[in-house]
Order: sequence, then C-alpha cells, then structure tokens
Amino acid sequence: MLGGFGQRTTPSEGVLDIVEAKALWIANAHRQVLVITADLIAIPHQVSQPVVDAITAATTLTADQIVICASHSHSAPLPFGPAASGVSAYTELLIDRLVEVGLAARAAAVACTVGSGIGEIDVLFNRRTRGNPDVVDRRVPVLAVRAALDGRSLAVLFGVGCHPVTLGWENNLISADFPGVAQRAIEAVVGEGVAMFVNTTEANVIPVTSPNCDALDPRGYRHGSAADAETIGRTVADEVLRVLGEIETTSEVALGSVRRTLQLDSNNAAFDLPTAQARLDRADGVLTARLGDDFVDRANGHLWALASEHVVETDCSEEEMREVMIACCEHLGLTARIARGRALDPVDVPIQVLRIHDLELLALPGEPLVEVGREWSARANGDRAFVIGLANAHHRYLPLREHFELDDARRQYDTVTAGLEPSAVDRMLDEAASMLPLVR
Repeated sequence: MLGGFGQRTTPSEGVLDIVEAKALWIANAHRQVLVITADLIAIPHQVSQPVVDAITAATTLTADQIVICASHSHSAPLPFGPAASGVSAYTELLIDRLVEVGLAARAAAVACTVGSGIGEIDVLFNRRTRGNPDVVDRRVPVLAVRAALDGRSLAVLFGVGCHPVTLGWENNLISADFPGVAQRAIEAVVGEGVAMFVNTTEANVIPVTSPNCDALDPRGYRHGSAADAETIGRTVADEVLRVLGEIETTSEVALGSVRRTLQLDSNNAAFDLPTAQARLDRADGVLTARLGDDFVDRANGHLWALASEHVVETDCSEEEMREVMIACCEHLGLTARIARGRALDPVDVPIQVLRIHDLELLALPGEPLVEVGREWSARANGDRAFVIGLANAHHRYLPLREHFELDDARRQYDTVTAGLEPSAVDRMLDEAASMLPLVR
C-alpha cells in the first residue's frame, strides 16, 4: 500500500521511480550527528525506535545524535500499518535498510569540509489560505559536504517546505515524487556525492502544479503527472546547484544535537465520552444524508475514499465538500476515541535541536505549518534557522495555538486532524528555544 492519500484502496501496481534511504554521518573532535533521510510519507516511532536502538547498540552514537526524517512523498510505500496489504513485511525490510545505511555512512567517513547557503524558489502555494495571502517559506537551505583531500562532493543536504503531491491520488505507482527528481538531478551533476532531501514547513503548502483547491478537496489532487514532478523537482535542483556553486566550505564545523521527549495530550483527549459521542452523532448525520445510511458498510474500511467519490461524482459546492469531508474526519477520529472507552493518556513527543555548521534545525515529529517555521526563525538564528518536519515520529499536523483559535478551526483540515492538543506546538517551540544554548 502507498501512503498519503486516503482515496487509494488497493496496493501499488508497480514502480515509477525508486525510493531511497540515505545517511550523512558528520563529526568533529567533540560531537557527532547522524542524519538519515528516506523517500517516505512519514517516519512513525514504530520504525524510528528500533533503528535508533540498533545503531546506538552498534556504535558510540547516542539517541539524541540521530535524526531520521521522511520526504513526505504521497506515492511512497506506507512504512507502518499491520492491517494494510504488504506493509508488515515492508516495515521489517525498511528498518533493516535504515540501520544498514546509517552504519554504512559512519563506516565510509573521510575527512571533509562543510559549508552552507540559502536559495529561494517560487513554485509554492498555500492551500489553507488559497494563496490570499500566499504564506509560504521560499527559502531552500543547502548544506555542502566535500572531501578535504580533493574537494569532491560527498553529500548535499537540502530542504523545501512543500507537499510532494504532484502525482495525485490516481497514481498507484511507487515514486519519490518531486524530491526524488531533485535528488537525482543534483547527483547527476555533483557525481558520486549523495543528495539528501528534508521537508521543512510543508503542512499547508502544495506545488503550483496542483489545482487551487482547499486542503480537504479531493479534486485538488487529481490529474497529476510525472511531468509535474519533473517541473517542480528540476526547479528545486537548479536552485540547489546554483547555491552550491557559491558555497565555500571549511574544516571548522560546528556541531550539536539535543533531543528531549515531552508528554503532551492528544487532540481529542479533552473530549469526555458524552462530548465525543455527540460530535460523532452530528458527523454521522451529515454522512448519512450525503452518502446513505449504509455508508459504513459501503466504505468497507475506506470512508475517505467513499466521501471523495461523492465529492467528485456530484461535483458539489465547496461548502458541501467541506461539510462531508470534515464529517468524514470527525467520524474516523471520534470512532477511535470512543472505542478506547477511557481518557487518553499523554503521548511521548520527541523534539530535537541540531546545529550543523551555521544551520540551526528543529526536528519535529509531524507536519508543521509555515507559521511554525517563522516562529522558530524568530527564536533561533534568523534566516539560518529551519524546521525539519516528519522527523523521528509522526503526530500528524502541527498547527500553532493561534490556528485553533480561529473562527473556522473546526472546519479546517490541519486543525481538525491535528494529532496533539492546541498548545502542543507552542510548548515544543518554548522547549526547543531553551535547548538552543546546548548546541551552540
């Protein structure tokens, strides 16, 4: 099964392009950091924890020195989900490969120089605001790692804040989407060095090749193509290569990494069972009116696909679309909440602050909105501070408290489906700011 689009109901049908895992191990006289990237929808803790356990057992690395992050490709294999077709076997393979690539990077290390630069692209679109205003982060951080002996490229780590959804949900072939295109294009120019992609604040951002539709609207992710992936990926690669040509590297490399775990409440934890049931009843009333009173049986475990089919086939208005898709979100979330039958326990949420050269990076376990990145830049090293999303675990969307306080918060995808309670991300930012002195 592919991850990222609930409209899919069948396993993948082949491979459009390969998905890869890559690793960069970098150390100075006092500290070391291992960065692992993967062309996947997310890195759930069921994957990251055994990888960290195996690497720390085999090396001198500690857990706070390892970051594992996903590109968020919506056409990559689902990394975890025992009930989904073929996923359990893939999870086992994936864990082995992530450990393998992490250990290989450390074993293959040579003396290096490091430098960084910041580029800018203009292929992004804020789907939450529908471009008015177009709140995006056009910055592209670029880290260059070169061999000290001859200057050849060893690694290029770069980031963009954008959903890899150019192929859309009708695609059922495995693909790394535009990050894969960008990585391959960069590697073709730099030679043997690996290009590694991290996604920054992508939660409310899509590529300009996507239709101008609300985040909830399934019509916004149809008719995508490999040509769209090429367009966005090549644009990113061209800018990364331009920045690389301007970067001067040095053997004096600042390094630091600190990781802490916060215990935070889930988004629906505040709902007592009567409140949750009342909300579920209202949502089910909407779904019954739109989809029929047998909607649960007809969905057969794929309610998002059934609701999307209704929106597409009836070509309903945006207001009608929002009503049925929000009801779908609430049914899925609240049914699970009620089934537990008790108050939800707080969940462990890892946050990690890293410094590599002059880049100050905040790794968060989910999909941060653009505004989260702006808050981090204000608290850290300005234009050299970035959030890396989809890192170490996955707690779905990560909005700020201010997003939950908006009048339409219960009708917006990224707040209704947020994984954590409204103040969670603000608390993460406060904690991360207190960790900054430890990496400087």
